[in-house]
Amino acid sequence: MQVQHLFNGISQQPAEDALDQKHSLMSSKVMETRYYEGCGREGPIRCIFLGEFHPIAGPKISCQFPEDYISKEVFDSISAYIIPKPQIQKCTMTINALGHKIVGYPIRIDNSRYERNVYLFNLCFVCDSWSKTVQYEPVVKKLGEHLTIMEEETRFVSSGCTKLPTLLAHLLHDLNTHRKATLVEGDTVMHLKVLEVRKDPSPVNDHDVPVLVASVGLPRPGRPQRTTPPEGAEVPHREHLDLDLDDEEPFEVDLDADWDLTTRQLLPYINGYNHVSKIAADTNVEKTLVKSCIQNLLYYGVVTLIPVLKFSNMYRATPSLSRLFSDHELQKSCLAFITMGYENKEKPKLSDVLGILCALQQGTTLRAVSERFCNTVPATLDIRRLVVFAQMHGLIKCLKRYPVYIRSPPRPNGFTNRADPMTGIRRLFTGRHCADEICCLARIELAALDQIIEEDPNVAIIWS
Repeated sequence: MQVQHLFNGISQQPAEDALDQKHSLMSSKVMETRYYEGCGREGPIRCIFLGEFHPIAGPKISCQFPEDYISKEVFDSISAYIIPKPQIQKCTMTINALGHKIVGYPIRIDNSRYERNVYLFNLCFVCDSWSKTVQYEPVVKKLGEHLTIMEEETRFVSSGCTKLPTLLAHLLHDLNTHRKATLVEGDTVMHLKVLEVRKDPSPVNDHDVPVLVASVGLPRPGRPQRTTPPEGAEVPHREHLDLDLDDEEPFEVDLDADWDLTTRQLLPYINGYNHVSKIAADTNVEKTLVKSCIQNLLYYGVVTLIPVLKFSNMYRATPSLSRLFSDHELQKSCLAFITMGYENKEKPKLSDVLGILCALQQGTTLRAVSERFCNTVPATLDIRRLVVFAQMHGLIKCLKRYPVYIRSPPRPNGFTNRADPMTGIRRLFTGRHCADEICCLARIELAALDQIIEEDPNVAIIWS
């Protein structure tokens, strides 16, 4: 029995090893199929090498780290692209072949001190074939231009400098670990940084309201400082709530940061309530410049856009509102933001916040909800800040109105009266322009637009 038991144990071991090997092969196949060219996933730099054209040996790798990562056979197969024809030199190029994706910036230096009166080299980054590498292109280009200057001054590259392996190892480690590196060679210092490549932001419209992301507790650096009102200052009661949102104090921002002049001029007016047209008018800056500046801030995640805040708006809760029940950090950020400026006063409860947000629904305006809760919640709860915060975190959504003609606009005597200014406004009733956008384009108040819609039986409203 013991012999039989021992025999069974020995015979089962190879089967278990084979099973483990099978699982390992299956998992590796899953990994291979999970990532593919164009999947958009970033990968690390696997190797950095310096390719050059030797006057006798021809194209070769003079230095790489890690060593022998790119074999001679692989390099020989793609050397025509590493050391290319003059037409595509000093151009960022990406080669995806033989399981590697290689990013390079080929350099050509014409000088009589070289054997063939020319020196060709290319410092390349090697990544996985499925990896997104566009973020490395500016770094490779800057490195190529920097090495060109060093080569022209001291022949740093062509002399076979012993510092090159250390430099490549330092680059590989720092760019993969910290996404930035600093190279020091003599009196020359070069700073490199891998920037995140984002998708192009959506176009900025006249009626869009920019909000500083850091001001509502979202993860961005440079949280604004909070101000406390002077001692003895009276907190305004909700019954005396001013419904004119244009008079709201702007969020505090760091104007001493390295902003460009236009951004520095616009930042004090980005308060979560001013739309683009109003910011342009208040700052006396061309509207196209304002849009361009805000779109740049939008690209880098400094601001985001929300609809114009009016007390005649209707909002509704989203499924994300349930996060406010369980996320303690979100609760803390919300209560701090809506009471900003009243830190030493009575704090509202989470139940007050949830009651207001749950009361927002289609058919009920923000004004009605504000009047309903004006005497039941502490006066330090700023409902306007609450609406801004809730929109930024996706807890509520603003319901927009899209006027649309049920039938074509009437044409008296078969012709359009072009002298009638209202005719131009009605042309915007296509269902593609919301009420806020129409007000900005036509430069009229919302009350005037409401009157036009109400008096015309041919106009219907689409809520979205």
